Amino acid sequence: MAVYKVYMKIAKKNLWLIVMYLCIFFSVTVMFQSVAQKDTEQGYVTEGTTVGIVDEDGGLMAQSLIGHLGNTNDIVMLSGDKETLQEELFYRNVDYILRIPEDFTESCILGDGTLKVTTVPGTYAGSYVDQQITNFVNFAGVYAAAGFSEEETAEAMAERAQAEVTLEDFSGNAGSLPAYSYYYRYLPYLIISVLCYILGYVLLGMRRGSLPKRLRASAVSARRQNLEGLAASGVLSAGLWVIFTGAAIVMYGRDMFADGKAGFYMINSVAMMVVALALAYLIGSLVKSSSVLSGVVNIAGLGMCFVCGVFVDMELLNGGVKKAAQFLPVYWYETVNELLGDYGTIAGNVRAEVLKGIGIQLVFAAAFVCVTLALTREKSD
Repeated sequence: MAVYKVYMKIAKKNLWLIVMYLCIFFSVTVMFQSVAQKDTEQGYVTEGTTVGIVDEDGGLMAQSLIGHLGNTNDIVMLSGDKETLQEELFYRNVDYILRIPEDFTESCILGDGTLKVTTVPGTYAGSYVDQQITNFVNFAGVYAAAGFSEEETAEAMAERAQAEVTLEDFSGNAGSLPAYSYYYRYLPYLIISVLCYILGYVLLGMRRGSLPKRLRASAVSARRQNLEGLAASGVLSAGLWVIFTGAAIVMYGRDMFADGKAGFYMINSVAMMVVALALAYLIGSLVKSSSVLSGVVNIAGLGMCFVCGVFVDMELLNGGVKKAAQFLPVYWYETVNELLGDYGTIAGNVRAEVLKGIGIQLVFAAAFVCVTLALTREKSD
């Protein structure tokens, strides 16, 4: 097991890299999760604004209009003093000021008069409240034209119920992602960075000095050396997987297994680990110095993470970027991760898409292995 021990010895010397990237990963995960994750929506809530009202009429229809606006907005009753109104608007105590004239019913409901309004320029409040007032005046005018008295019109307008919106849970996830989904979303950054650095340094070390000649002259066959190298790489990969999986279990506890999807997340992470392992061997066989290794790993790791939906939501990516990202394994990892987060039950077509994404990742791993073998044979010739 001489080759195995050499692999592990070189990896042990670079243990600080593992610790550093674990700290970076957990910091990034906690930061992005706190920003991206939102509480589950319990229902539809209409967004309102602060409306200041100067009521010069005081009649039933004026009170009905105030009540109508108060259903979705914060109402502040104001005096008609011009300086006071200017101060309220300047200090943003109100976003919209409505002046109801004395003859509101005759001039605005029955006639063609308009209401005087003042709003903060460049805000949505103006058009938002304007629409509410227009709807009220139009419907009240219809009731009045139909022969309703002022009292009946005011009562009818008060009884107009707002539309009730019910959110249907078609996907079964109650409209929210599980907390640990964000953890697994950023996992490729950790896996690719750590494995490519560690195995890259190991492969560089195996080619330094007289070690290659000593290995060729040793009694240990090349096949045995390769098997021991693979065993060491497998142990390192498995150890890393156990670390971040154990960390996820510690961080999220029972919540991680509550929805029955943790197994799919773990299988997807294993597929990503296999891809990173194959990619690490490819990079390690190409680079000739630690400085080149650092540059290549940063480009490969951060590049794929940015264009494949790790650091930037896939919904925000340009269509051309998405098409190009399909030729990278991390894209399919994130596709599977999003499917697992979007659906409460993984079955039928969803399960097929999940397995397809995992399978494509393994195809990428096989492709990296084939390229590595071809390059190794070409160098040996």
